[in-house]
Amino acid sequence: MTTGNWNVGSITEHVGAIVGWTNIPASISGTTFTNMVEQEINFVELYATDTIDSTSISEKYQPSIIDLSYSKLLLSLDAQEGGIDSVHLGDLSYSQGAGGHAELAKQLRIDAINRLKELQRTLRFKRVIGGY
Repeated sequence: MTTGNWNVGSITEHVGAIVGWTNIPASISGTTFTNMVEQEINFVELYATDTIDSTSISEKYQPSIIDLSYSKLLLSLDAQEGGIDSVHLGDLSYSQGAGGHAELAKQLRIDAINRLKELQRTLRFKRVIGGY
């Protein structure tokens, strides 16, 4: 992940590169894919009860939005044309045959929501001054 704020286009480029643009049919790429990413930004915004500008997405929300968008894209690929055979994310390689990415999509969504929960956790410290 790079530093600095991203926008909707940065997220779509990143997720598209992970899946491979040649694996994404024309019926999903472009405006449809951008709209899916914007829907996930709205989901994170509502979940975190914070305003997220789609032209300047804070670093703390980027991983969740990426995973949610990736998850939605995989489910869309499964719904269209039977999906893709394998996905590579760095050293992680996941192959389940065409149309079998529902489990990976589900896990990505769970991971994204867990990240959001971590952002909402507040730490409280107590200072005790006393003697023996």
